Amino acid sequence: MAAKSMIDPEFKALIPPLSDEEYQQLEANILSCGRCRDAIILWNGIIIDGHNRFYICMKHGIEFEIKEMDFASREEARLWIIENQMGRRNLTDAMRIELALCKADMLKEKARANLSRVGGDRKSEKSPLAKSSKVVDEPVNVRKAIASEAAVGERTLHRYMQIKKDGSPALLEKVKSGEIKIGTAHKMLAKEIEKQLKQADKWYAYIAERAPFDRDDADDRLINDRLGALAQQLQGLLQKIDDKKRGVCNAEN
Repeated sequence: MAAKSMIDPEFKALIPPLSDEEYQQLEANILSCGRCRDAIILWNGIIIDGHNRFYICMKHGIEFEIKEMDFASREEARLWIIENQMGRRNLTDAMRIELALCKADMLKEKARANLSRVGGDRKSEKSPLAKSSKVVDEPVNVRKAIASEAAVGERTLHRYMQIKKDGSPALLEKVKSGEIKIGTAHKMLAKEIEKQLKQADKWYAYIAERAPFDRDDADDRLINDRLGALAQQLQGLLQKIDDKKRGVCNAEN
């Protein structure tokens, strides 16, 4: 079987990557043993566990064992991957949260599909796990279920979701890799939002002081209209930033 056909991008994306140091250590271990101690696990000929071991063995021409798993569907294979990864000891809190969120989404979609097949009503759709993009606003029991799955506190989950929602991609990546802890990143986010709020408020005050003009000629009316529109936009921006600030403050409490 060709190497490429054994790799499924969707399955691979479910697996938190190793750091460079961890990958190098794994490679050194395999080379020192001269073999791959753990089997590469496949489903329908596709790797569901052991991507890194597979790459290292292929690179150095080292033989490896294969173990085939049997699942009824692709969804079951994906769920197994997530649950298998949750057992890794080298995961950061952020990585575990991401896996728990992914599992929550999958279980919710599975529940919807089952309800659709049996003709269930919308009232019975409620699940202890909900769509991950809305975790910050979900009821306490939902956050508790996801936090428990990720082995973190509800406050840590809330802070992470706030970072994911309002933080920069660079900050989020540092949190996922473990370079910055969730609590530290959340404080950094709070300071950045406060800075944005002060900046927007300053611009709003600057514009408000300059309109309306005393004269009522056509040019002044045009400028006033534009300043008014800009002031409204800034008000909207201030509200959005203030909402972010409240979200961050709620995660602190």
